[in-house]
Amino acid sequence: MFYRRKLLLSLLQSLGRPVNKVDLQKYLFLVCAGQEKPSFEFIPHRFGCYSFQIDADKRTLTKYRLIEDCDDWRLSGEVSYLRLLTAADRERVEHVAETFGSTRGRKLIRHVYTEYPYYAINSEIRSDVLTDREQEMVKMSRPKAASARLFTIGYEGKTLERFLNQLIQHRIRVLCDVRRNPVSMKFGFSKNPLRKAVNAIGIDYIHIPELGISSAKRAHLATQGDYEALFEHYRRTTLAEGKDSLNEIVRLIRKYRRVALTCFEEGPQQCHRGCIADDLQLRADFPYRTAHL
Repeated sequence: MFYRRKLLLSLLQSLGRPVNKVDLQKYLFLVCAGQEKPSFEFIPHRFGCYSFQIDADKRTLTKYRLIEDCDDWRLSGEVSYLRLLTAADRERVEHVAETFGSTRGRKLIRHVYTEYPYYAINSEIRSDVLTDREQEMVKMSRPKAASARLFTIGYEGKTLERFLNQLIQHRIRVLCDVRRNPVSMKFGFSKNPLRKAVNAIGIDYIHIPELGISSAKRAHLATQGDYEALFEHYRRTTLAEGKDSLNEIVRLIRKYRRVALTCFEEGPQQCHRGCIADDLQLRADFPYRTAHL
């Protein structure tokens, strides 16, 4: 079992009662806030801190009958999960359960919002739970508007939540997926889940498959020289024939100001999104700077 799931089940065990899904997110957030490497990462969402991974884990844990199949989170069985944690995490879980276990609903939400105002920036209910002064703190936590720019971002080595936080923190308005086939074994990064996730934080998703590279052409890349040979062919063919798609990216930047191109690879030097950005930078009608996230 993944360690993060042991942590989740240990928290439920320590709370000793069924927990609704919003409260469970908050309790786990408080546990993870004290970890050097958080077991779960979170984004600012409709009701504050939220992890897509937690909801995905619920489906798996229900499938294996470790929790009951109902709206609330309820343990099934009497396995001792706390003993499976490190001593430090066991202490964190027990501290959160003891300190906040009786705090629920809007009181719990308010605590998280006031202590971690960044996670309230997209909340639909912050005006109901915070004072005017506290809401100002939330507004101050929102990333500031900035000049028009093209970004590129890969999701290799990132959780969905970390990827989304980068988009939020750089004020991205449109995410352009330039994969030919937007299917991924990595949780959250196939086309429909990714589109749903970015839409949930107010970012538009656009798929531009015409600028992608087929998987077959990438199958045997081993050295940087292999990448450079592939990208030289890509520039002569796909980019030379893809002027309409490139023009669409320019149009999006003019309209929305902050646009990001996304694909898998961590570094743009090993991804065709870097070629797209380089090609745009050479255009006389492209006055925008490029940043690789």
